[in-house]
Amino acid sequence: MAIKDLLTQFLDSYLVKRDWETALSFLSDDVISLGTGAQEVALNKEDLRNLMIHEFETLPDGFHYEISQYCQKKYREDLYGVFCSVLTTTEDEEGLELSFQTRLTMTAARKGDKWEIINLHMSSPADQQEDEEFFPIKYGRQAVGKLEPAASKKLIDIMLSMLPGGIMGGYLEEGFPLYIINDTMLDYLGYTYEELIEETDEKMKRIIAPEDRDRVEKTIYESIEKTGGYDIQYRIIRKDSTRLWVNDKGHEIITEDGRRAMISIMLDINESIKLQEKLRQEAMEDSLTGILNRKGAISHIEECLSMNQPGAMLLMDIDNFKQLNDTYGHQAGDQVLILLGRIMQKYSRRGDVAARIGGDEFILFLPGFTQEVLLKKRAEDICSAFRQAAETYDKVALSVSIGIAVSCQGSNFDQLFKQADDRLYAAKKSGKGTWAY
Repeated sequence: MAIKDLLTQFLDSYLVKRDWETALSFLSDDVISLGTGAQEVALNKEDLRNLMIHEFETLPDGFHYEISQYCQKKYREDLYGVFCSVLTTTEDEEGLELSFQTRLTMTAARKGDKWEIINLHMSSPADQQEDEEFFPIKYGRQAVGKLEPAASKKLIDIMLSMLPGGIMGGYLEEGFPLYIINDTMLDYLGYTYEELIEETDEKMKRIIAPEDRDRVEKTIYESIEKTGGYDIQYRIIRKDSTRLWVNDKGHEIITEDGRRAMISIMLDINESIKLQEKLRQEAMEDSLTGILNRKGAISHIEECLSMNQPGAMLLMDIDNFKQLNDTYGHQAGDQVLILLGRIMQKYSRRGDVAARIGGDEFILFLPGFTQEVLLKKRAEDICSAFRQAAETYDKVALSVSIGIAVSCQGSNFDQLFKQADDRLYAAKKSGKGTWAY
């Protein structure tokens, strides 16, 4: 199934047909949804089921929708991310067409032979406000006058029930004194209104994680100066001292008393950040040994070399590894790979790069470590430690051979790897279980 087809089938069931059972069939059991249902947040399919049932009872009529600006990104063969704009339209009791523009992000994962939605997030672009309209409503050509205040309030209530996000405003003054805050934002923080006031003395800068405060303050003031608004991600501190990642999109306003302030919508992106970090780790780490993989090694080593930082590469290969697999089985082979990974970590300093680059080949890159006598000692220690640890597999003469190469100014990864590979070949030719410098 195409990823866009998955999205449209879900939206058809959810928005048009108002068929919650079919809509839920496209979602994983542990789906996280922001912006669907009366309570805005669902942390699994059961939560979402309850929210949908309540929403459909309140708003039984379907909506028309149109997808634009569709973009999808492939993270892995079994994982995709989607961004698009969704224009939703409906009619009020008098036949007046109402439209609402949203942005939607979605993450889809393949589980077995089925694609499922594991994350949904809808938001409203803040720059769509026109004059005094809170929502970007376009009136039909035959419409006379605008919505009455009561109808506007009803529409706002409906829209707010379907949108995620905490609303908060602060004065553009020292410490960002509190201007407004809604219940959703208080829920994010874990405070009651009274507790928040007492804890912060109404200085909203205090809810920003200390490590992010200077960056956030600088970005807000600079962005507002240039464009009148800002869009930034950072961590806030909750009542229980945990940190929550939020996406804060705000705009400058002038309050009734003439003071400059900002008002923003904050979205909880904690799970999205965790997913990004997990994907980054999976892309850069070797799942068996827990050290870096080839991609991770190249990235870190190239970064060191690009700054003309000298260093040495130790390229390692396990001798008689195929014989080990044939004699003891591949499970034993995996244990030996893990064993060498742990030995490399033992003989690594903070900032060194330890990686398994494929099969039974490993790299240890030592930034700033170029003295010949020390490099030879390090290689000998690793050879000795591996030989002793592998004695359990006594039917095979296990050892590790190492090729050592030292970078020079202007070296890149491929050049240094070629030099270390030549030295590794020389070490194996000389009898294995040793090193060549």
